Amino acid sequence: MELAFIGAAALIAACAAVAAWRRAAQEAAARAEAEQRAQQEAAARVEAEERAQREAAARVEAEERAQREAAARVEAEKRAQREAEARARAQERAKAEVEARREAEERAKAEAKARKEAEARAARIGRDLAESRIDAVQRADEPTLVRALRRALPALDPERAQRLERQLEALARNRADAEKLRKDLETAAEEAARDQIKKKLQKAEFDAQALVERLRNIVEKDPALQGVRLSLAWGSRVSTSKDKKTESKK
Repeated sequence: MELAFIGAAALIAACAAVAAWRRAAQEAAARAEAEQRAQQEAAARVEAEERAQREAAARVEAEERAQREAAARVEAEKRAQREAEARARAQERAKAEVEARREAEERAKAEAKARKEAEARAARIGRDLAESRIDAVQRADEPTLVRALRRALPALDPERAQRLERQLEALARNRADAEKLRKDLETAAEEAARDQIKKKLQKAEFDAQALVERLRNIVEKDPALQGVRLSLAWGSRVSTSKDKKTESKK
């Protein structure tokens, strides 16, 4: 009976030991599982933190990228605005250049037209003046013609001036002779003497008139007497080259 009791006690003890071992094994397994779970949780937390850091870094990068893109858009808009303004200025400049060219062409045409009109007017005036000079020489009375020629004498070469001076003197003598003959005619009583005086008077007047006509032809044709023609045409004295030299010396 004691053996049975001992055996039962041993069995109980063995069962208790097995139960204790099982319980210890379960607790160890539970601890190991808890530790593994804790490690997994810690790893999960680390991974979560790393993921959170990556996401934060990604957000920062995305924000920076968005800022860069926004800055790029602003710069692009400014550049587009500058280009649009440059195009507008270029168009305005081109328009102004076209307008300037058009105005220049119109001005050139107007100037060309004005030149042609001026040339035609000058030619017409020249023709009229040339005709008026010739007419003026023929219209001028004898004293005016003689005065104009005497004023021109100092500007002529000596030989031509002497020839013209002799003709003027001959004209003056003829006019003086005619004047004297007219007075003699008034005082002459005999008819024969009067006839003789009349013949001499007619010859003096004829010679004087012939000299006047010769002087008119000389004035019309002699290039050296251009100043005389101008003086007669314009009704005023035209300075001779000798006059100009005298004025310059003064």
